[in-house]
This record gives sequence, structure tokens and C-alpha cells, in this order.
Amino acid sequence: MAQAALEQYDFPGSELDYLGKSGSVTFRVRTLAENPDILLKLHYSEGERKTRDSIESELIWLEALSRDTKLTLPTPVKNREQELVTVITYGTLGHLNATCCRWVDGDTLDREPSPEEVTQLAQLMSALHQHSKQWELPAGFVRPVYHRENLLSSLAQMQRQLPSGLLSTEQFNLLESAANSIAEVIEQQPLTRDNYGIIHSDLHESNYVFCDGEPRPIDFSGCGYGFYLFDVAETFLHLSPDNRRTFISAYTRHNELPPEYEHLLESYFIWAILRNFAFLSANPLEHEELSRTIPYVVERFCNKYLNGEPFLLN
Repeated sequence: MAQAALEQYDFPGSELDYLGKSGSVTFRVRTLAENPDILLKLHYSEGERKTRDSIESELIWLEALSRDTKLTLPTPVKNREQELVTVITYGTLGHLNATCCRWVDGDTLDREPSPEEVTQLAQLMSALHQHSKQWELPAGFVRPVYHRENLLSSLAQMQRQLPSGLLSTEQFNLLESAANSIAEVIEQQPLTRDNYGIIHSDLHESNYVFCDGEPRPIDFSGCGYGFYLFDVAETFLHLSPDNRRTFISAYTRHNELPPEYEHLLESYFIWAILRNFAFLSANPLEHEELSRTIPYVVERFCNKYLNGEPFLLN
């Protein structure tokens, strides 16, 4: 299937290296020496992110970011028909969507980022948000929405894990109480250009690389409509309290935060954790690690959140 997809593009002398499978099957296409390599994705999985319109919308934003900013990111490559998404048919009824983007050189960090790297990461996210605030979405732009329903669907997924013993009823009840409080916070937030727009939504340590000291965002497959502070909170899952404060200091050089930003970040932080729990819980191989993480999160974050005790920046 990968070779069939490549035949729709102009990549002479290319070779395929299999990378892995998650939401899609990915390959590195090694082209001739004078050309940059390519990331090929075969979008096998289903769901709202994987329709042709949704995939195309992701790539339209990447095109705009590549055109309008100085960020180094996966720039889409069109096929011979000048289409962003290539549809590959197989058998009598089967088909899948394939996409190509320029390969982004760099390495993921296998450690906590330094304060200087966190500052650069904050500037990267600020550039994404500043672009989103001024970009006029084209007609037919379709991406997931990260709002109250997304939070509650994650909670429902965790409730379905109760019979398996992944978490106790007491632990679920605390997650539910926190989620209900967060849902109220979400409903109270106005949806304005200053606080809500297209976000990456998954900018963790596996979804950015550093090259010559420059952070570069990759894997925009989770991008969608959401609060900019939810985007920040997702990144905070993987930063120490000191680095979270450094991030805020750098981010606020170009973005004004509301007075209650710490409470909002704590609310979205737990939401991001719950979303991650829901995603991982669908894979039984993740249950052992989850069974150790859930009690920690309930004690360290949910209890404090429900008791009004700050926890994110200290």
C-alpha cells in the first residue's frame, strides 16, 4: 500500500523505511541526496480525525503555518493531481487515505528540557497561537473540537474500565467530581479569538524535536478547536513546576493571560490527564502502568483541585 501511494507522487529514486503504527502507519521516504526526505502516512484508523476532509484540513493549516511563519514543521507535499490527500483503493471496496510531508530533522529529548529550551518551546507555542488568532479558516475546515463533550467522553471511557479493576470506584468518583468541576469551568469560558482557536493539542516531548537548538513541532494529527491554555496544559504534563513557571514567563511576553490563568491551567491540566488516561485505557498493555499512575494523579492533583489547593506551579 505504501508503494502504491508513492506512485502518486514525484519522488524519484526513493526508498521506504518503516517507522511504526499508531493512529496511522508511517514511513520515512528516503529520496535522492539533493532532496529532503518525506514522511508518508497511511491513515488506516477510523474516527472524526481520519476522514478525508479532516486530514485535508490538518494539512491546510500546516500549509498556512509554513507560509506565514518562520517555524520549521512538516510541510505538506501534494500528489501529481495537486491534491493534499491521496486515496488508495484496494480489493473491491477498500480504500485508505495517504499523505506526504517534508521530513523534519531533529531529535526528541530524553530528559527534562533546560530553561533555555523551555523558553524556546514557549515561543514556539506562542507562534502557533498567534497564527491561529489571525488566520481566517477556509470554508469546509473540519477538525475535532476540544470542549466539554471531549472531557466527559474521556470520563465515560474511564467509567467503562471499572469492571476490569483498572481503578477503584472511589478513584473514579474523585475523577468524576474533578471532571464535573472542570466542565463548569469550561462552560464559563467565552469562545473568543483571544482564548480559543486551532491548537496543536498534543505538543509533548515526543511531538517536538530540537535541531541546532531550535524546537520544531511535529505530528499535528490531534490538532483541532480548543482553548489556547488547554494547549499549554497538555505541554505542562511533561514539565517540572520550575519549567512550567519558565514557560509562562516566556509565553506571556506575547500573550496576555487572564487573572485566573492558574486555575484555568490546573483545570485543563487534569482534563489533559483524563484524556490521556482514556486513550491509554483502550490498550490492555497500558493497564499495568495506568494502575500505578491513577492513584498518584487522584492524590496529587484531583484531591488538591477539589480542595482548592494550588498544585501546578509549586
